[in-house]
Amino acid sequence: MLPRIFIGGIGRSGTTILYKALGCHEDVYALPTEMRFLVDPDGLINLLDALTVRYSLVQASQALFRFERLMQVYFTTPQRAPYPGFDFASWLGGEYCWRRLDQFCSELVELEFSGPSWELGSANEGMLTIWARRLQKLSQRLLRHPVVPTRLTLPRTQLKVVKYFPDRSHLLELAAAFVDDLFLHAACERGKQTWCEKTPHNHLHLDFLWELFPKSVIIIIKRDPRGVVHSLTKQDWAPNDVRGACLFLRSVYNRYFDVKGAIDLNRYRYLELKLEDLAASPQSALERIASFCGLRNLFENVPDITIDRANYWQRTMTSQEIELVN
Repeated sequence: MLPRIFIGGIGRSGTTILYKALGCHEDVYALPTEMRFLVDPDGLINLLDALTVRYSLVQASQALFRFERLMQVYFTTPQRAPYPGFDFASWLGGEYCWRRLDQFCSELVELEFSGPSWELGSANEGMLTIWARRLQKLSQRLLRHPVVPTRLTLPRTQLKVVKYFPDRSHLLELAAAFVDDLFLHAACERGKQTWCEKTPHNHLHLDFLWELFPKSVIIIIKRDPRGVVHSLTKQDWAPNDVRGACLFLRSVYNRYFDVKGAIDLNRYRYLELKLEDLAASPQSALERIASFCGLRNLFENVPDITIDRANYWQRTMTSQEIELVN
């Protein structure tokens, strides 16, 4: 069986270009976008803790509710934040995705019962807000625009008693099977034999990813921090000044060093790659990756990766900005 592949790295380090290149391999399916339900807030990483080391009835039921809301609502409303553009179910097989999600969630529940439903935060709204929302929906219909939900929520028809898993490995097996079934189903539909998932913050969760998939390959792509800072200042989700971008990165780098330092990497399949090396010699870098993953060196239509683009910061950053990053 070919290994499952995860890509990670600090944002603006080249994770996307490496991901697209690996997706050009005849056996590897690069999922359409970041499958962030593994390590994002309310994702699997929080759900598994709430059902094991942080278990209580309230923690567990809230964690499962939030996970279901993430999967069923947030990931399937492309027109709205917090995940604009995500159409998760259609990427992973439509009805198959829903059935497999229901099966996984039911494996975590002891029983359901009727009772007063509650969520964190008030669901009450004033009449002015209610009428404003109704007018907005009416306007959308009259203009024949898609009717976008104003509030993203998941109705609770029943309350759930969620299981405690004293043996965390049992829960990990259920979660890994769920993830692999979804991703492999999508891969097989496209004639591929394995999958590759890219979320930049994967590099902060090496331990969790190897808990789920001990035999997976994790590839971390790195870039000269001066190039990272220069690119970050151009993004609307990061500070737009060099000092702010440095502070933005400092804790992320330090956490990555701590996570990596706490793991015996000799036990796992772990590869670090420099963006500059990938850009300077794409074919050589991809051949190295293929060999490391146990793949044949069969890449087609690899996107252009140029060293000039990777080193663009050298021509645009001032000496004072470079010194600040150093």
